[in-house]
Amino acid sequence: MHEEWKTALLEAKNAASRASSIRGFKGLHKEQAARASYFTELAKVIKSLGLSNPHEKSALTIEPAHPVQSRYLDRAFEKLNINPIIRERHKDCRLSLVSLEMLRRYSPESDARKMMESGFQSPLYLLDPLYGFVYLPRNGKIHNHCLAIDVWSSHLKSMPVQLSEGLWKNRADDMLSGGAFAGRLLLKDLIPPETDPIKLASPPVLVVNSESELGDLIKVLKDSASNLPGVELWFRGQSQDYQTPDRSILTQLNITPYSNVRDSDFTPSLYRKYDEFLDCESHYEGLVLELAEWVYYAKQIIPSGSQANINTQAAGVAAVNASGLESYQRGLILQQYGAPSAYLDITREHTIAAWFATRKCIASNGKMEYKSHSWNERSSEDWPTIYVFPLVKGLHTYLDLNSILSGSGAKRPERQQCGLLGGAGNLARNYCARYLGVKIRLGPGFKISNAYDAGDLFPSESEDDVLKHLKQTCLANVNRRFSLSELA
Repeated sequence: MHEEWKTALLEAKNAASRASSIRGFKGLHKEQAARASYFTELAKVIKSLGLSNPHEKSALTIEPAHPVQSRYLDRAFEKLNINPIIRERHKDCRLSLVSLEMLRRYSPESDARKMMESGFQSPLYLLDPLYGFVYLPRNGKIHNHCLAIDVWSSHLKSMPVQLSEGLWKNRADDMLSGGAFAGRLLLKDLIPPETDPIKLASPPVLVVNSESELGDLIKVLKDSASNLPGVELWFRGQSQDYQTPDRSILTQLNITPYSNVRDSDFTPSLYRKYDEFLDCESHYEGLVLELAEWVYYAKQIIPSGSQANINTQAAGVAAVNASGLESYQRGLILQQYGAPSAYLDITREHTIAAWFATRKCIASNGKMEYKSHSWNERSSEDWPTIYVFPLVKGLHTYLDLNSILSGSGAKRPERQQCGLLGGAGNLARNYCARYLGVKIRLGPGFKISNAYDAGDLFPSESEDDVLKHLKQTCLANVNRRFSLSELA
């Protein structure tokens, strides 16, 4: 298969070198136009390898948003018609650039074509890659438009016009704060009503100091959720609540106004070091090939057509087609066994989330070791945190393990009662933060009485057929960028 993939990459590179393809990127430097042509041709290969985003296609997966190498980013920002403070702070604030022409070629059904036809013809625009907002100067003002809006737009179409128009008018807040609103609804009997609009748009934060307190709180949340049609509670545990950058300087300039609320940073593993691959063609092609290998072996575990027997809850606006379901299935294999993915792994069981929250993972050469850690009376923002996601069947972009891996022999995700939360992409890396409903901080005295053994959650190859299969492949090579992971 490797030779076929390499041939496809070579053919794409040859097609990209055609003058007719390069000429379409008006306003870019010659080298940048050539890079833009290269990436857009490779996007066809990426799609053929099954690496596309099944939900938010306009948010992309591993297709670069712009053709500018990192060493020239400062210069490119200087050419934008924006406040110099933004140019100076773009790295700290994690801002980026987008080429609408590249996006139009990647995703013809996106809004990029309409935007260009309406007069936005500059070669590059300011992009917030955390949430998918592009910033467009017009008549002395900066307007914003969300490029990662496929599912949300579909949802609006199913609503009464008056409601959908109101939500669309305030879409930046409503899209990004839906989870917080849901969390406050679930906790309406435990916390007082909030009138401060900033706090209202933030997920409520509660503290528990014992396992019994946690159990009582989860019961309240589940009882409340049971009264809401289609709502399921999912959890995620982290040893620390990592935050998005402080962008207060941007909100003062009326850029990323939604950043007046700092979100938890749920950037999926695929995008944490993704930018390191973009400056060199061989590194980028290496990324594509490694991910393709993972998908290839995942296909052996979950062959094409197996999704026909899936009892999936993803209907309505969150529905995915057959290839999209396969993307979820294989994405869970990637996420669980060592490859980076665009998904966020979540669990049905709060005790499993608590286990991960109270441990830190030390990983080296594919070997993982989970160690208990202690935390003191420092700021509660540094305490281990359990995140609660109130997700709605048919509305939100998630699938659970029982729907997508039943009978596969993948014991690791089964033991962890896993699900996947999707939607994130290269143009909307923190997409999953919009679904966060409640944060539960674990106080310094918190302990788990009957803690899972790491071997229970990460069974060996003698129990896990998928791990056994993958260990017989090249994925077990520790010299890979993304090698198979197992307990030390």
